[in-house]
Amino acid sequence: MALVNIFGIVLWLVVLGCIWFTIHNIRKRRLRRLVKHQYQFSGKDFTISTILVLITVLLLGVASYFTFFRDVDLEDQTAVTLKYDYEPLVMTQIGGKFYDVKVENGNGKQPQQHYTYWVKGARYQITSNNATVVAGPKPLNIAAANYPWPKKELARQDKKYEQTFAATLQATYKSTVLNGLGLRAGRTAMHYTIIRVPNSSVIHMAPVK
Repeated sequence: MALVNIFGIVLWLVVLGCIWFTIHNIRKRRLRRLVKHQYQFSGKDFTISTILVLITVLLLGVASYFTFFRDVDLEDQTAVTLKYDYEPLVMTQIGGKFYDVKVENGNGKQPQQHYTYWVKGARYQITSNNATVVAGPKPLNIAAANYPWPKKELARQDKKYEQTFAATLQATYKSTVLNGLGLRAGRTAMHYTIIRVPNSSVIHMAPVK
């Protein structure tokens, strides 16, 4: 775990402490008034309780934003490190024919596609949530173009491997204070894979189950 993630741990400890203190304080003042038989509305107690709740909700919102809702900006080089890997595909035999990638369509509950491809010494399975198959003259399609690929290097790899390779982009959170507040520093922000094939003849479309 990156050291700066301590900031996030401290932030959540403060939030939990505020939640406990707010509940304990409100309950303590309420019990004190019951013991003194003070059943009428107290504007002072109401104001104190409201302030405590607002502070706690604010801190909870800030901590939740940094941890769960802060979107990664892949263009922000101060926040993430981008790493690119390129591996040539290896054809495999399916039903007596050779293919570079197998595509399985999901059902109604899981509409995303499932991709299986092979490289030297390994088999990878990934869904269309984090990958796309690109066939044709260019190594990028509409889905892949949403990510910051080094186009010149991608074109070089496309020529080197004759349009038959897997390109993977992995973004990792840097050790910054903001990432630390979200307990993200050093963790993978996202990954995306281009499964590059020359044409549709090397794509095996598995029958729908």
